[in-house]
Amino acid sequence: MGNASGRQKQKPLILGPTPGSGMGAYAVTFDTSLDDRELATLTESESPDAFYLPWKSGDVTECEIDLATDAITYFFTANLSGCSLWYKFHEGRIFIRHEARTDSASQNPHKLAGFKCVVDSSLNPDDVQLSVDQETMVRKARYYVVYAIFDHEARQVEFRAQLVAQQTNLLSRQESYALVKVATVVVKFPGL
Repeated sequence: MGNASGRQKQKPLILGPTPGSGMGAYAVTFDTSLDDRELATLTESESPDAFYLPWKSGDVTECEIDLATDAITYFFTANLSGCSLWYKFHEGRIFIRHEARTDSASQNPHKLAGFKCVVDSSLNPDDVQLSVDQETMVRKARYYVVYAIFDHEARQVEFRAQLVAQQTNLLSRQESYALVKVATVVVKFPGL
């Protein structure tokens, strides 16, 4: 868990294919042997340590994680390409929303409900891009990968918003990844 622990040279942490059952608690394993990325894989388990929140086209998805238990160490959500991620604490829980709509009218209810924005990937249109070179058949994509680490001892959660550049050869299916930038938001748990 090199990137997740912050001890190794940073390379993007990419979430592998998510389990078919969707939102919920899973066990996560990290593959740090890849040259250009770290891979997080979620599996169903009786001892989950991660929570996954999917996205829904044109809508918002929301989850809640109980802070009184230290079982959940990691949070993952779907990639953001024009989406935003929000959080708020309430009665010993953290509520996290993945907003797939990017206009201010859809985001205002989050603000009014007391949510705070972790990242809004629609703010800089140069960050989120997709192009395909018709001659080489190489697809270039830039998008945000957001995950969080819960430190129950320090009573905080650290959200990491990574801007990732991905290149995929559409003929050979070879992929490569590069970390463009990382922004972190560290939030202390409220008193329980």
